[in-house]
Amino acid sequence: MQFNFVSKDVALTPAMRKSVEEKLAKFDNYFSHECKAVVTITILPNRLKAVEVGMTNGSFALRAKTINEDFYNAVDILVEKLEGQMRKVKTQLKKSSKQKSLSENIRLEQIEEENNAQEIVKRKKLSLTPMDVDEALARMDALGHKFFIYLDSESGKVNVLYERDDGSYGDIEVE
Repeated sequence: MQFNFVSKDVALTPAMRKSVEEKLAKFDNYFSHECKAVVTITILPNRLKAVEVGMTNGSFALRAKTINEDFYNAVDILVEKLEGQMRKVKTQLKKSSKQKSLSENIRLEQIEEENNAQEIVKRKKLSLTPMDVDEALARMDALGHKFFIYLDSESGKVNVLYERDDGSYGDIEVE
């Protein structure tokens, strides 16, 4: 696995680097080709440690982020999240024969079986009404949701408004 470390407001020690490399090395077994990992470590204003990992292998990518008081605990939680994502991917690939590009990049036999497969427990239908981004933001806040789907009144396109981890907002316009 190729590692690229990015540290913000923290000095990356050899022990921190070694810990991350050792714990993420097991993901090499899951991929058919060499994987690239970008590890970002940040100290937040309240002295919490944020650790984020993005791993790519061909057309397949995994990403996880965690925040904890202790760097090493944060890395452990991050690895658990990534393993959970791999189990979900394995379950999805077993259910669908259409995911050929993913199955070429992942060794399914290496991923441990997930005991409780994820299932959809609720479905909703939306009727989109045209509105501007300010109205969509107000409705999202009123509902208490982390995202809101709306029809942009100016462009006539479907947009997704979402709350980012840093408290700001993002807007995705569907082409």
